[in-house]
Amino acid sequence: MKKQNVSIIIPKYKPKKEIFERLKKYLKKNAKGIEIIEVEGLDGLANAYNKGIKRSHGKIIITLHQDCIPLEKNAIKKLIEPFKNKSTILTFSWVIEEDKKERYYPRVPDGKFTAYRKSALKKIGLFDEKTFFSGGEDVDIWLKLKKMGKIIKVRTGVLHIHPNYKGNKTLEKRRQNGSINGALFRIWGIKNPKW
Repeated sequence: MKKQNVSIIIPKYKPKKEIFERLKKYLKKNAKGIEIIEVEGLDGLANAYNKGIKRSHGKIIITLHQDCIPLEKNAIKKLIEPFKNKSTILTFSWVIEEDKKERYYPRVPDGKFTAYRKSALKKIGLFDEKTFFSGGEDVDIWLKLKKMGKIIKVRTGVLHIHPNYKGNKTLEKRRQNGSINGALFRIWGIKNPKW
């Protein structure tokens, strides 16, 4: 896969300067010839992804969160390599949470470092930004795409640096997840793999 066929979309929302500078330094060194699109994420991730996809020129779209740093020089190459097979429509990496030092593959590709075949995204109408403002777009898009082709876990990863993140322990996060799960249930019923 040629690098000029790849676009990286980075949704931004009040990024921590030091972390974002590390990400930009990584990209400057390891993403030469790849289109980088930064999108303000004020209207949610789904909206930011869609804006980036509409502006992009690549056939492969990589989403990379502002607080995630790929851990290998060739991480981007590893992420896009499976797209040589035309039936591949999505690839995703493992994640290490900085504070926990645990390496894991998300149950559902969560957009932290995920690649999509652009034509597949267009076929399903991109991300559902009307329904999913504060999250859930990852599960929704995965459920739609897995019917269309191969989804592959790639052997590379990102460091997720999210200082002071308390996970689902805060009341605000629990409310957000309740809203997300309600929307997913209305659309997909019990197909959500997190249940």
